[in-house]
Amino acid sequence: MLVTFAGCGALGSLLASRFIDAGHDVQVFQRPGAQFDALAANGITIEADGQRSAFPLAAVSSDAAKLAPSRLIIVLVKAYSTAEIEGARDVLSPDGIALTLQNGLGPADVLAGIFGDERSAAGITTIGSYTITPGVTGLGGWGDTVIGPWQSGTDISWIAEAFEDSGIPVELEDDPRPAIWRKLAINAMVNPLTALTGLRVGEARDRPALIDMMQRLGREAVTAAQRAGVKLDFDSIWEQNSRNLVRTAANKTSMLQDIEAGRKTEIDAISGSVLKYAESEIDFPYTRTIYSLLKSIDDSRGH
Repeated sequence: MLVTFAGCGALGSLLASRFIDAGHDVQVFQRPGAQFDALAANGITIEADGQRSAFPLAAVSSDAAKLAPSRLIIVLVKAYSTAEIEGARDVLSPDGIALTLQNGLGPADVLAGIFGDERSAAGITTIGSYTITPGVTGLGGWGDTVIGPWQSGTDISWIAEAFEDSGIPVELEDDPRPAIWRKLAINAMVNPLTALTGLRVGEARDRPALIDMMQRLGREAVTAAQRAGVKLDFDSIWEQNSRNLVRTAANKTSMLQDIEAGRKTEIDAISGSVLKYAESEIDFPYTRTIYSLLKSIDDSRGH
């Protein structure tokens, strides 16, 4: 099967390498820049356990018209750039599905607006990856992946099978929305704090003051989910987050990578999504403080 990755940064590269290793062809829809140039010249390089492996790509293009029809598009552009993949609408075959594994609450709705509810799917992954140099990705640790159809009843079991065949364990759910909220809560706990402190996941795990702040941020996110009609249990989310802090200890979160690279962060899609459910200007004080700090960094850089 030909799989298209719309956005092939660290996470996209890691997932794509597994699909290629399993015998699938992979093409990439990528904006111009250093990552584009590296992928076009050398394909994907993955570093794990001190060893590097190269994986060839079928095509890399910033022009969707130059890509072949594909039954599966995996969307991993930054949440705020989701609308930019509209040009890939004609790449998706009539029986195809576009799957978002992006951060935050909004991307799935944008995707459904482009491809239609019946041709869209959404999910989450806590697999850790980080950019070493353009085109070279480090494995930060394996995590959990959950996917589901955006329109109830749509059969996407074949996507789950493709992930499993590629060595990526996946849980298939009828409705991915609760999983997206769970991931949002975990992101809201970890990503902003690592971005502000410059710490890898494992380093943050070893600091009691940060653990306390994570829990406060997590409880606010759970309250936001409940107000959105999604019932979450903080204790189970904290247990999952604790496992992730161990399994992806070597990882740099995507938000920390954005800060280091001078890119715009996804703070609006993460902490900003939580704040949408605040009931007053003083509600969710911990999330509000973290959000204000990172928005200030983005603003200072002209983003």
